[in-house]
Amino acid sequence: MRVYIGYKYRNFKDKEGLKVLLQKISDELSSLGHKTFILGRDEFEWTHHKRPSKSILPIIKNMRKNDVLFAVIECESKSNGLFIESLFATILGKKVILAVKEGVSPKPFSYFSKDVIEFENYDNLLVSVKDRFKNL
Repeated sequence: MRVYIGYKYRNFKDKEGLKVLLQKISDELSSLGHKTFILGRDEFEWTHHKRPSKSILPIIKNMRKNDVLFAVIECESKSNGLFIESLFATILGKKVILAVKEGVSPKPFSYFSKDVIEFENYDNLLVSVKDRFKNL
């Protein structure tokens, strides 16, 4: 299965830590036989631009190639990019799975999916990823 890993970037304070987390999620999914895609890593080499509109065409192109959007939501800050990813995943009929940090509201992303993994820390998230994706 091909998994598009979505995330909030712009308002995430520890960007290097986020990159490490996303790579660990990708490695976990890859160990289960899934192929992964991370927009910032695979399309932009971690060079994010100021205007999210530059991401729209790469999001659409790559969402078409994937089967699942796995969206990591660790804070309540707004994310236009993740919203666009969720919207296109839904329009294209892709499965959407949300990973939401304990105590964080999944809205507006919960409108796109009721399939939610709640995690309290990143180690817990990695265990949940392995459990949730081992049979997909």
